[in-house]
Amino acid sequence: MGLYAADKNNEKEALRLFKEGLRKGNEETRRRSAEALTRLGNMRERVAASEYLISQWNDDNALLVACTELGKDNEFSAVILHTENIDILTAPNDLVSLRMNAMLRKNDSRFEDDLYTWMLNRPLSSAHLEIYERYLNSLAESKIKEEKAEEIEETVNLAFSEASPIRPISLDDPEDEPVMTARQQLMDYRASVQRRRYYAAFTQIQKIVGLCKENDMDLPPMIVSDMGKSALYGTTDYYSAALQFDRLSRELDGEALFFASFYAGRLYDKTGRYPNQAVSRFRNAMEATTMDARFDNALWYMLTAQLRISTDDIISSLKTYCQMMHDKAYFDDFFESLSVLLLSHQKWQDFYKVWQIIEGKSSEETFCKYAYIAGRLLEDGLIRNETGLQTREAVAAFTRVLSGGASLYYKVLALERLNVTDREFIETTLCAPVSERTIAVNPDAERLLAGYAAFGFPQKIYDEWLVHRKGIGIDVSMQASQFLNECGSFNKKFNVQSLRIASRAKNNATEKIPHHLLELTFPRFFSEQISSAAHEYDLPEYLLYALVRSESFFDADISSNAGAQGLTQLMESTAADIARKLRISDYNILDPAINTRLGAFYLKELIERNDSATMLALFAYNAGLTNVREWVRIARRDWHETGKMPHRITGISMDLFLETLPYDETREYGRKIVSSAALYGYLYYNKNPADMVRELMD
Repeated sequence: MGLYAADKNNEKEALRLFKEGLRKGNEETRRRSAEALTRLGNMRERVAASEYLISQWNDDNALLVACTELGKDNEFSAVILHTENIDILTAPNDLVSLRMNAMLRKNDSRFEDDLYTWMLNRPLSSAHLEIYERYLNSLAESKIKEEKAEEIEETVNLAFSEASPIRPISLDDPEDEPVMTARQQLMDYRASVQRRRYYAAFTQIQKIVGLCKENDMDLPPMIVSDMGKSALYGTTDYYSAALQFDRLSRELDGEALFFASFYAGRLYDKTGRYPNQAVSRFRNAMEATTMDARFDNALWYMLTAQLRISTDDIISSLKTYCQMMHDKAYFDDFFESLSVLLLSHQKWQDFYKVWQIIEGKSSEETFCKYAYIAGRLLEDGLIRNETGLQTREAVAAFTRVLSGGASLYYKVLALERLNVTDREFIETTLCAPVSERTIAVNPDAERLLAGYAAFGFPQKIYDEWLVHRKGIGIDVSMQASQFLNECGSFNKKFNVQSLRIASRAKNNATEKIPHHLLELTFPRFFSEQISSAAHEYDLPEYLLYALVRSESFFDADISSNAGAQGLTQLMESTAADIARKLRISDYNILDPAINTRLGAFYLKELIERNDSATMLALFAYNAGLTNVREWVRIARRDWHETGKMPHRITGISMDLFLETLPYDETREYGRKIVSSAALYGYLYYNKNPADMVRELMD
């Protein structure tokens, strides 16, 4: 009711209701009421409300809300007081920024020390640069005031003399630039790199190293990191730069040594000629750091560098380091690249070895992917195990995919390989929990989210859900998604929000996934337009739904960085070409009916041009027909040499062909399309996922 009153600009009534909510509500309702009160009433009331919010919830979020409002009212002393105990090395940058701004405005003597600590010990953000710019402006203003005062004094002293006029002060004149202290120069260097002035920063490396030595200062680790970035992007002589970081590393230790070794490795790697040196420096970096994330980063680069050396080296490194990975999911993209490399070069036995090594050490999703592909290779007789019972191990691999944390794509493929037709088993498989982590449900946050839905505030739901998503159970997530789904009838942006909530709830489910959540995750938005376009061009509706979901997530107004637009993500030139063929002279590419019709025509045309191979048409839709024809040519050549030609066009089975595509985006696009089409067919068209896979992969 307070929100209704505030929306109608009835401030007096909103104040009364929020105060009542503050007295009677649960924890989250009280907190939201307190936050709302910081933005209502006169300045005295807003300041009092901000003080109360901090007194009741003295955490980073409360401080951020309250200090933002206090800052708007120029209550800078209060901001400084209330942020006195925050840790500027770990607190949100926006909160630290509020404190820094208040200290600068009040000319607090601690400002420069705190600014230096903040600037030199954290990755820089826009908040850092904004405060740093204000700091520089304050220095410039002080300089001008001092110069003007001196000018006035000298003018008075020379008033009766014949001396020449005083030279005007100009900040553009090098003679007028203030001499920067060592700490100011280090901060300025960091800001320069953050602004991507890499060449200038690269030329200053020796100066910065010398500056620290002259002032008996340790070279800060983040400065070494910035030097590394400037070398990567500010020079093309990577070898000389790598030698420079090698020399530097001999004088450092700890995290500074980590960055010197890490960037030496990256620079050697970038030359393309010194892979062994790159691997050696990455190992040095791993030994130097005590931080898990940095260790993983160096290990990722080391393994990636070995992709260009030999698979034997990679397998050896995996045996040594695989159990040392801290964030297993961080390495998923490396294992994706390794998979493409091994399959493209037909190193089937090496693929099998990697699968055996990573069990329990990689992410569950990566292991299940390797399990499916290894099963297919065993099934086709391309690799041999020690027992010689390839078929039995293949079945075990597919079964492991269905029982584990595989992505939906590999589960659908495994259902097809095992020829599962029992609908109850399929439902159990598709609705199996995805995540093993436990959720600490926040019942007050759930009640607030449900309240927004019950009282008709769809505009509040998504942002609130983002704040509390880790504490929202599957039932309330479904309720929020369902409400936004219904609100999409009058505002299409709620369709996208509904889909995002449902997708995350499904992908993080720790319990059995309700059937209705599958429907919310694979909705049929724009059903009239999609059904019409599908029937006009004789395409399965479920395929067109899958394409739209994969291309745009049902956002009719979206435009990609490349310029693709609308539900089916068509380029202007492609849309114009199709429109000419259909004799449509006047059209709006973002109109859902037009966009889906043009997209459906384009897909149908690609299917016909690829000998009715639907998957090849989908690859062409994403990557272009020329690329797909080249990939097919290479595949047919390679598989002709093996004497096995399981697919009529590519030579290689279509699921394995997908795994060899050189474009990451196209591989993932194919997976999304297949899994989405299978789910749409299963949910709405009484199709068996196994039959769907065969239909698409033919």
